[in-house]
Formats: sequence, C-alpha cells, structure tokens
Amino acid sequence: MKTLYMDCFSGISGNMTIGAFLDLGVDKDMLLSELNKLHIDGYRIEISKKQKNGITGTYFDVILEEAPSSHQEEVSGADQEPDAEQKALPRCTCKHHRAYCICGKNKLPDKYGRKKKKHKEKHKYHLSHDGKRSHTEEVYSSLGHGEAHHDHDHTHDDHHEHHEHDMHEHEHEHGHKHIHGHEHTHEHTHAPHRNLQDITEIIDGSELSDRVKQLSKKMFSFVAEAEAKVHGKPIEEVHFHEVGAIDSIIDIVGTAICVDSLNPGRIVASHLPVGSGFVRCQHGLIPVPAPATLEIIRKGGIPVYSNGIKKELATPTGAAILAALAEEYSPQPEMEIHAVGYGAGLYDLEIPNTLRLILGETLPAKESPKPQSGVILAETNIDDTTGEVLGYVMGRLLDAGALDVFFTPIYMKKCRPAVTLSFLCEASLVQALERIVFEETSTIGIRKIPVQRTVMDRAYETVETPYGKIQVKKVTYGGLTKRYGEFEDVKAAAERHGIPIQKVYDALKINEAN
Repeated sequence: MKTLYMDCFSGISGNMTIGAFLDLGVDKDMLLSELNKLHIDGYRIEISKKQKNGITGTYFDVILEEAPSSHQEEVSGADQEPDAEQKALPRCTCKHHRAYCICGKNKLPDKYGRKKKKHKEKHKYHLSHDGKRSHTEEVYSSLGHGEAHHDHDHTHDDHHEHHEHDMHEHEHEHGHKHIHGHEHTHEHTHAPHRNLQDITEIIDGSELSDRVKQLSKKMFSFVAEAEAKVHGKPIEEVHFHEVGAIDSIIDIVGTAICVDSLNPGRIVASHLPVGSGFVRCQHGLIPVPAPATLEIIRKGGIPVYSNGIKKELATPTGAAILAALAEEYSPQPEMEIHAVGYGAGLYDLEIPNTLRLILGETLPAKESPKPQSGVILAETNIDDTTGEVLGYVMGRLLDAGALDVFFTPIYMKKCRPAVTLSFLCEASLVQALERIVFEETSTIGIRKIPVQRTVMDRAYETVETPYGKIQVKKVTYGGLTKRYGEFEDVKAAAERHGIPIQKVYDALKINEAN
C-alpha cells in the first residue's frame, strides 16, 4: 500500500510541510498552477535550498507584495541613497526584503539606521503567482512599492519566523513580540481580518478539486475552533490573522494540493516534539506550545513530547496539518522506500531543523486492514427540524471532520414522523461535532456509542476516459479489489460533455475491463 510517513523529529510548520513535499518530488509548476485557482494575488513564492546540519532541504517561502502601511514609522533619511560607507555595513536581519533597511533594529546602524539585508542563499527560484519562474543569483529585490517594508500584526499564535536572530525573540511593529520557529520570512502589513467563513468562501469559490477543498477546510477548522476556544468566543466572532493571512492560506491549501497529487493510501506520523520555553505576545509571556497550538494537539489526538529544545517547534498551522492528515501516530512502518524529502526551517539547532517525509510501499504482510479503535457513533432523534436545515447540518458536520453523516426515518411517540441524525467520528472530534448539532437543531440530547470498524485499504488513481481524466478510488482487502469513480469528477465530465452521467460510469467500466 502506498504510504506516506511524516517524520516530525524537529517539529512541523506549514512551509516546512510544503518544502518537504516539493523535495519529495511534487511538481512545482503543478502546485503553482493549482494555487492560482484560489484567485488571490499580492504574493510571490520563493523556493530555495538550505542546509541544516549537513542535510540539504527545500525551503518554501511566501512573500507578500502589499502597499506600505499608513502606520509605518517614518525614519529620517530613508529616501536617500546610502553612500559607500553605509553600503559596507552588515546586512539587516529584519526580513524587510530590501537592499537597505530602515527598520531601526540594526545592531550596527548608520546615521539613517540602515543596513543591508542578510541572506545566506546565492541561488533561488522566484515563483510568482502568475506562474513565471526565473533562476537568479539575486537574493533580494524590490517589491514594486519603493523599498517599503511589510509588517503585519498577528494573534499570539502567529507562526512566522524572522532571519538569523541571535535570540529566539522578535518584535512586530504593532505592539507585541513573538518567538517563532519555522514559517515564512517576511514581516507583514495589516493582513485582512478573516474568519472561517471568509476562508471557506475563498476555497469553495475556487476551481480546486473537491478533495482538495474538503481537506483544506478540515485543516482550517482545526485552527479556527482552537482560536475560538482560547479566546472564549463563538467561532463566528473570531477574526484573526493566523488563518486570514495569505501565506497561511497558501500553506494549508498548498499542502492539500500536494497530498492530492501524491495520492497516498495511508498517512502515518511520528510523535511530535513541541519545544519549550515562552513566547511574548501583547498579553505578556505565554508558554510553548502556544495555547492555540496545544488546543489543536489535544483535539487532534496528536502524541507530543519535549526534546529539551527551547524553541517553538510546532506552529498552529503545522499542528492543524498533522491533525487533519495523520491516520496513525507510530514509529516508521515497515516499507519499501521510494522517495525522501526534507522541508527546511530557519532555526540552527543541535538537530537538523527539517521535516522529513518518506514515501513508499508498506510490505504485504502489513497491509491487512485492522479494526480501528476510538471511533464513536453519535445519534439523536429530531422531529421538528426542516429537511433544508438537516442538510445544512450534514454539510457542517462533514466539513468539521465527521467520517460519515446519515439520517434514518423513524416514528416517535404519538406516531410523530421524525429522523435519527447519526454521525461517525474520531473520539477527539465528538465535542466539537456535538456543539454543531446543539447549535443548529432543536435536540437537547445526543447518544454516543463506541464502535469498532474494519476499513479496506484505499488509494487513488487517475483514469483516462473518452470524457477526460477521472479520479478513481481503489480499495483492497486481501485479494479483493474494488474501484469507484469519484462522483464530483464523473459529474463534471457529464456536464462538460452534455451527456447522461451513466455514460461516464460506463466508460469507467470499459476502462477497467481493458
């Protein structure tokens, strides 16, 4: 069975994950083309190679291209060209993507408080959101708005790292500091205040595949619900930059695209080191892992430990990716290894600051499906909710991670017609899904039953038909094999060619026979 193992020995973040997928062999041009389907702009992507303790990995960075903020601090002499003496100063470490810096944070400032930006790489691929790529030796460039730098304020669990700080702390323009680990290297300027509904609308309005959309929304739900709990607000009232920033959208949706491209039948992950220490936010010092990260870890059932490193090794986005993808947490399974990829972070640690992805085939003896524990069947009887509302509830439950949702017609006392709403989920998601049912229906109680299930091994493949490419799900159990065309692909092909949907299914059967 095609298996992906996520070896998180140095933590996980969004950009480390995509870097590892690219290093594993996911096509860069395909990823960029799919990201364009989100119809968002104002960014470019840089992909480079970094060495961590002798291991070369791929670093993925999203660079925002925005107009300078009106809140930007004015610095005397910022508009003057530096002289030769000033140009000779060490480059700035503040991540403003400019040849000369006006941030005022330089340790050896000239009279204008400026230094050259520090950068280690000599070669980078610059990938813009319009699909253009060039190989260049220039490692910094103007963003097209003079030389303005970009600063975004963030919530306490913001996860963007800044270059080469001597201490594990950096400061944002808008009132708080944070200690970070892995994520993108830019400072932001006023990212849009988005909530989960805004993100869902962006994803649903794209031309991405249904599988990518569902997986992306599942990851975002983990982050949004964690933020809501930490801040003590309903999820609809939480507006935050962590999910709203363009780079976080790219990280999460990009990860879903990579997973969809590889089509692993099974994803297994190691236990997660979370780091230790404290981060400083606008409310003061908070512990590592940050509260939102820890809530995602709790809800996702991720086994964690501390390796003694005083850094923030797991970010909220990284934890959400792991919670949404991993079916099991264990040591690496017995497998034939086909490819290995390393996604680089920015820390220089005693261990390589990388995420390692291992792709291969599990050995036949390990492919027999086993009952999975921790699955809960929850149900409630409802007799006064409309069918339209019940359909809406079904959608919300599936988007939030339910494995299945179904309705059963019943008759209650006094022979009142009603339905039993049932949903199947992992034990870690019961509380969140129950809340949705209580919010959206009139029920006042839910029954929960632990159940065992046997699951056939599954993998995805693409089949050529006279009506285009159709994604097919292949399931196996011992010597038994079945294939099913993905409905959304079949439906799209039928609509595109103006034919009955059964003709597309018939074409798939002919293909299987051949």
